[in-house]
Amino acid sequence: MPEAVSSGLGRNGPWLQNRWLRVETRQDDGSISPVALDGGFRPTERAVASVQPRGRAPVGFERCDYDIRPYEDALGRGRLLTLVARVPRHGVTLRREVVLYDAAPFCVMRVGVTNDGAAPIALDALHVFATAEGRGRLQLASKPADWRVYRNGWQSWAPTMSLGGAQLDVRSAPPVLAPEPPETSPGRFASDDVGVLYDPAPARSLLAGAVTARDFVTQVIVDAPARRVDARCLLDGILLGPGETLWSERITVDIVGAPDEQLARYGDALGRLMGARVPATTPAGWCSWYYFFTQVSEDDVLRNLRFLEGHRRELPVQTVQIDDGYQADIGDWLTVNEKFPHGMAWLGSEIKRAGYTPGIWLAPFLLAESSKTYAAHPDWAVRADDGTPIVAQHNWQRRNFGLDGSHPEAQAWLTGLFREVCDGWGYDYVKIDFLFGAAIAGHRHEPAATRVRAYRAALDAVRRGVGEERFILGCGALMAPSVGAFDGNRIGPDVGLWWRFLTHEERSQPQPRPRTPDDGLSAETAIRNTLTRSWMHGRLWANDPDCLLVRTDRTVLTLDETRTLASVIGLSAGMMLSSDDLDRLPPERLELISMLLPPLPGAAVPVDLFERDMPEHLDLVPGGTGGPARIVALFNFEDGVRDLAAPLPPGRWHAVELWDARYLGVVEDTLSFAAVAPHACRVVALTPAAGEPALVATTAHIGMGTLDAASSAWDAAGGRLRVALAPVGRARRRVFFATGGREPVAARLDGERVEWSGSEDVRSVDVTVERGAVLEVDFRAIAPR
Repeated sequence: MPEAVSSGLGRNGPWLQNRWLRVETRQDDGSISPVALDGGFRPTERAVASVQPRGRAPVGFERCDYDIRPYEDALGRGRLLTLVARVPRHGVTLRREVVLYDAAPFCVMRVGVTNDGAAPIALDALHVFATAEGRGRLQLASKPADWRVYRNGWQSWAPTMSLGGAQLDVRSAPPVLAPEPPETSPGRFASDDVGVLYDPAPARSLLAGAVTARDFVTQVIVDAPARRVDARCLLDGILLGPGETLWSERITVDIVGAPDEQLARYGDALGRLMGARVPATTPAGWCSWYYFFTQVSEDDVLRNLRFLEGHRRELPVQTVQIDDGYQADIGDWLTVNEKFPHGMAWLGSEIKRAGYTPGIWLAPFLLAESSKTYAAHPDWAVRADDGTPIVAQHNWQRRNFGLDGSHPEAQAWLTGLFREVCDGWGYDYVKIDFLFGAAIAGHRHEPAATRVRAYRAALDAVRRGVGEERFILGCGALMAPSVGAFDGNRIGPDVGLWWRFLTHEERSQPQPRPRTPDDGLSAETAIRNTLTRSWMHGRLWANDPDCLLVRTDRTVLTLDETRTLASVIGLSAGMMLSSDDLDRLPPERLELISMLLPPLPGAAVPVDLFERDMPEHLDLVPGGTGGPARIVALFNFEDGVRDLAAPLPPGRWHAVELWDARYLGVVEDTLSFAAVAPHACRVVALTPAAGEPALVATTAHIGMGTLDAASSAWDAAGGRLRVALAPVGRARRRVFFATGGREPVAARLDGERVEWSGSEDVRSVDVTVERGAVLEVDFRAIAPR
């Protein structure tokens, strides 16, 4: 059992302490100061809290009373410290709650305000953890320009990365709608939901993030030149009536351990408190969008369905998803166009009859100005100050208005729509897109509905129609406020058919334009967010990194770029959706899809997330019974040839590279590659160079033996290595095995002799596995001494 949280009264105020963290408070101003006990890291001596009334100066805490009592929630047991300050000249009472848990190295806090006056108060923000001036400023060892700031974008497509303390922040698109930094100057960043500030000199970091997101947008502001951080909830001008109390979201502050560990803990806490829906297995499927786009037809879907039926071994997917292009208009979802003559119910039944889950795309929180739904219900749109509907997205050659999720009639329409799609048409998987449309700023039917409350009300209405057992994939969605609503969620922009988004003029230049943090949709930006949001997978939902594109027509991606895209998607362990016209694929490109099926059970970690905007080093400890001990991936995301290197854990390692299907020898200390082509990668399986024969790696699947080698065992008495190969990944594969200094005399696959090649230390055999097979390698007995 972990040691219980202790508490007491210090010189300035009460404190809480567990084995990792001490939280000190001051009764004179309600400020707190967290201290990590492993080295005494104290990023600030005073983090204050305040409420921001509209049109007035912030109101902060004054002299506080306090209370400490036992506490328990989904994160565990601990103690709750409450500071209460009555501020009569402003007509409010402020409360600050801080929880420290027995078994967690972080604290969780929230701030409340009670209106003690006789008139309503309009509120803009609650500042939950804001460093004060003077001694409250951030006290980090490195100069601010050397800090790294992890900034999370406000929705699926928004840029997410770490940036240097002297860089400019990235503005999320569409900028008129997104919560934005109040100013854009070097070193000032606005991160949505969660932010991490990394101090490279002592390798310490501060994470602040919302672990609930049911009411308000939460932003973490980092102002490096001012040495200031501010975790705040945006209240959208909500009115607080006399006698009413309003609480912020719950904010965690974590200053213990490495930043990747902090992000993992944050994801776990957010998932628990928001009721995350994480599927037991990560889905894989085929999607119509990136080949057919809005021109998709019933015949296109059926042709690819028949291909999947005939290639179940190579493409073991579960879902066939019909994307945009079947509906009459955006908003008129139940009216099908002429390209689907048999209707969507018939097509869904055909997909089910073939043994797959039928999936369908909708953008339910948008209403096209041309739609019959909008014409009949113009009051369902979010409104501007002048009463006109607010355009959430210009797309499909028309204006599309944001749906007011607080409107009871709109909620009933959403529930009825999805009940018909799922119960009536028979679709058990729905992708809902452009969801930020319900979270745009504006006036709504329900005055007390903030953007997040209206957004979540709309999501709840969708879930009521879909049902609890069916799969919902979100896209264009808010991040933390969507936890608990989706089973899967897109975590990056659309993948695109090109490596980098370039204008027509830029494409004509002899040298490509360098990458920028706010580049448009592309394979490169989709890869970036897949890497930088990898910690969300399996904690908040199944990550959707967007589709894998492997075709050779209607694309400008090179083979190296396609392999890099496949490597990132595969090692992310997220959803794997193919979006090519399958019967047009050459066999070697079809194998690229097979190599990612099924998805891996766990995601690789971007080791250098806090060193650059595009992490270049992935590390995975895959587990399993027969595969490698570790998989390391290195990427060249630059536009020129360069060398790549990464440090290795202690020990001697057999190394096998996936794409070249080549044994690299025994490596120690550093894994390095010379002259790696632009946008190319190296994926390497590492197995300890031990003293007995063993499986080293295979090339059937991105896991390199994690899933496609069911077991591996060395029988010392019989002198035989036995490897059970599963029908996973591509059928053609190379199997590498270490000799342990012994001489192999025979290798057989299901009793049939196979030839080997390779070095004295590691040999390989080329085999084809269709239904599972056993590879046995006999070794010459070692003569007794």
